[in-house]
Amino acid sequence: MFPVSLFSYFFAHIFKSRTRQKLILLAIIGLLISSFSLAVLQGVMGGLQNGLIKRSKNVHGKGYIDITRLAQAERDDLVLRLNEINVDFVPELELEMMVQSGNFISPIVLHGMDFKTFVPKFLENKDKTHLVIGSDLGRKLRSFYGSKLLLTSPSHLSLIFQEVPMQSSIYISDFFSSELPEIDSLHGWVRLSFLQNMIRKKTFNKFRIYSDSKEEIFELINKYNLNVNFVSWEEQNSTLVRALNLETRVMLFLFVGMSFLIGICITSGFLIFYNKVKIDLASFWILGLSRESLLKLVYWFGQFITVFFCLLGVLLALAFLILLDTNQFILMPEHFVERNIPVKIDFFSMLISFLVPYFVASLFTHYTFKIFKRENNSFVSLIRKVSH
Repeated sequence: MFPVSLFSYFFAHIFKSRTRQKLILLAIIGLLISSFSLAVLQGVMGGLQNGLIKRSKNVHGKGYIDITRLAQAERDDLVLRLNEINVDFVPELELEMMVQSGNFISPIVLHGMDFKTFVPKFLENKDKTHLVIGSDLGRKLRSFYGSKLLLTSPSHLSLIFQEVPMQSSIYISDFFSSELPEIDSLHGWVRLSFLQNMIRKKTFNKFRIYSDSKEEIFELINKYNLNVNFVSWEEQNSTLVRALNLETRVMLFLFVGMSFLIGICITSGFLIFYNKVKIDLASFWILGLSRESLLKLVYWFGQFITVFFCLLGVLLALAFLILLDTNQFILMPEHFVERNIPVKIDFFSMLISFLVPYFVASLFTHYTFKIFKRENNSFVSLIRKVSH
């Protein structure tokens, strides 16, 4: 019970005493705000990043299997094996083309999909009779529902006129908006049979995967030694993944720097605090508590302060994030993709929000204690100074 009483006394001296030292009070409140803001920022940033990744995976899937090196019989066999392990996939022929509407021309990545095998969720409620294109691409082409487009494939030449690229006309049956400019301004989706008829080849070049079956697919490839390559979404978008990771690292670097500033305040605050309570510590020594035990209690009190306020900041941030997530406050104007603030709460982010400020504050607390211990190596000399 004695350590609890001593800790209670120190707490009362910091928060209730008339002679309380305000610098240490500001430092520990800054520690609380640091852990709170880091947890909130990670939760909101994680929500925004997760939303972007989710919208992209909704269109591009979790990855694709490159089957260009497989014969037709091997492709049919792979289809059966993928169905056996319940993988959601669609055979696809992806080609880069030029699309023209009147005087407006734009590049387009056209996805010819076999909708009889599987229909991706983002196309379930779309009219797939003809061509579905991104909304931004439609605006660039000044086209509307029912507009006639001319598709040109420079990589496929006419069988009769050898130097003339393959062309075909098609109507726009629907538009799609993913809220991602790199998708909406460049991509289109059409029936696989239309694209095969246009290039005069009954072929496709990949299986687009829409289920979380990465491990099962790798096991299948290794088990049967298939001559295919599975490309995950992360590999397709490696630049974006690196940019998001860099964003997270920069944020942590800034908060480490802020924690160092708070640590400097902690050093000054604790030195003044220890100077105020050293006479009281000498009194405890007179009452029978050994110097080593007193110094140990003083050290653990400093560590307890850092743990308590870092943990309190994380808990308050967790409550705030849950409040944001459950109430879905509409804060942004209508032209924003995310009108409410998205939130992603995970254990690792909360742990980082606790450890970063705690680790920095703990180092400064330990350094401050070493200074106090070196300057107060004898309670006898301190009592003599007071008596004089």
